[in-house]
Amino acid sequence: MKKIYYILILLIVISYSCEDVLDKAPLDIISEDVVFDDPTLTQAYINNLYSELSFLNRDGSGFEGTDPTSGLSDEGRQGRNWHPLYFAWKAGQLDANGSLLQLWKYGTIRKANEFLVKIESSTGISEDLKNEMIGQVRFARAIVYFYMVKRYGGIPLVTEPQAIDAPEEELFLPRNKEIDIYDFILDEMDAIQNILPVSNDNIGMPTKYAALALKSQAAMFAASIATWGDVDLDDVVGIPANEAQRFWQASYDASEEIINSGNYELYNQIPDDKTENFRKLFVDETGANKERIFSWQLTGVNVHSQYDLFMSPFQFCPGWGGSNTSVYLEMVEEFENIDGTPGTFDEALATSQLWDLKEFFANKDPRFNATIYYEGMEWKGEPIENWGGVVKPDGSVVGDGFYEGISAKGRSHSAGGYAGGVITGFNVLKYLDETLVPVAHNKTKIDFMVFRAGGILLNYAEAAFELGKPDDALWSVNILRERAGIALLDDITRDKIRHERKVELAFENNRWWDLRRWRIAVDAITRNFKGIYTYKDSSTGKFKIEMNNNAQGGIPAAFLERHYYLPIKPGRISNNPKLVENPLY
Repeated sequence: MKKIYYILILLIVISYSCEDVLDKAPLDIISEDVVFDDPTLTQAYINNLYSELSFLNRDGSGFEGTDPTSGLSDEGRQGRNWHPLYFAWKAGQLDANGSLLQLWKYGTIRKANEFLVKIESSTGISEDLKNEMIGQVRFARAIVYFYMVKRYGGIPLVTEPQAIDAPEEELFLPRNKEIDIYDFILDEMDAIQNILPVSNDNIGMPTKYAALALKSQAAMFAASIATWGDVDLDDVVGIPANEAQRFWQASYDASEEIINSGNYELYNQIPDDKTENFRKLFVDETGANKERIFSWQLTGVNVHSQYDLFMSPFQFCPGWGGSNTSVYLEMVEEFENIDGTPGTFDEALATSQLWDLKEFFANKDPRFNATIYYEGMEWKGEPIENWGGVVKPDGSVVGDGFYEGISAKGRSHSAGGYAGGVITGFNVLKYLDETLVPVAHNKTKIDFMVFRAGGILLNYAEAAFELGKPDDALWSVNILRERAGIALLDDITRDKIRHERKVELAFENNRWWDLRRWRIAVDAITRNFKGIYTYKDSSTGKFKIEMNNNAQGGIPAAFLERHYYLPIKPGRISNNPKLVENPLY
């Protein structure tokens, strides 16, 4: 008996008119024969499959479109003390409270596998279109595997639909070796890159260069694990060290092909304003933005996130939300000065006098003011108000109510149990949409770039350095620094490349994964972090700065050795006894 496919016509990203479907079979129940012989319905199936890749949007994780990995890494912390991302997951209990970042998408993989079988017998779709659709689905399947393997290591590799009545030995598969999954992803990208289009008006669907970007990224992860990781469970987790070279080479080659293609370039539409140029990179969705390689599409209607609601300055979020990630002072310090000198925060100078913070940070890498917002920065025509008290002429501080018409707390300070900008004094500006008014539920519509040219240049730099090609690495990093508007480097080291990744890719769901693949997360995260407090001077309107030397507020940040791999979890193991748990769980 044939299966029946239930397809919602109001699918994500689908765009055909009522007239296009009125002559179809009944729309609530459509047989698979009709689906796979009709180009429109087949594309609807693919669109539905891509709608399940919600983990691409800031890695999903049930955080309403925010980026939980920024709150896990050394970039910042969740601003709400009652949130498990702060009191449990950041505190070294990553496998507690239902576990953060869990992703076991075998339902999506099954849909992809079924598609790849059924499409072969289609007679209503041209061969060229059929091949492109096959490439789209194989890309989606591969990216699902990539996001799972970087969590768990080796997992069962299923490439054909399993029959429900198949023998247990076919249904219950053991975990493949970690290297098998990475090799599968790379092989798939090699197979599909030439059947995908070179360019695509639909930024939510992959091109040849999106496939190369996934190969670049996956090969870099595999190379890192082979270089710095350990092997356990008979290679189910970890990759042998003698495999590192070929994975670094694969990442280098894929990155180089993208760079040399001429199809992509660093965004530089406002060359005379380096700060505004870098900020616009993340919100310009016109054809002028040639840095985008592959994005998770958001429409603000059917496909959306809460990113603006939870990340915008608190004063712009009606009722609740706002300032969700409190950025550490140590992250602020990572942004160098324009002349290339270290961006170390001068505590003695900062606390010695009153400041306009825009002046205090005027010489920072322009990417800083495009990435992070703080006291007094202009947003939507208003200054951001983080202050937590008003300084009277005698130096005392009014902490509540008003003083001479000035509110004791700025509008983006904590209120009603929400964090606002108070904990560290800094929050995330990157990707915020200044045109979004009001900032309300489910309205974010700016696409999240999964792969962009700047990231590929950094992949290239890292692979080049590890392959003994420092000149290539230096060239790649300096292109980014030139676009940013800061001093170029004279030489290159591994630490300088990692620093550039931290600054260029800040709050783009990269840093936490980088710390894990480099196997330095334990030291980088298990430490104390700092922030600042600001108080408004009643006479001058400038601000007094005080240090917050314990931004974790009594709950230390911690990353445990076992968290280089997430747990498979007992429930999955009970469903499939052939699965084995990861080490140290």
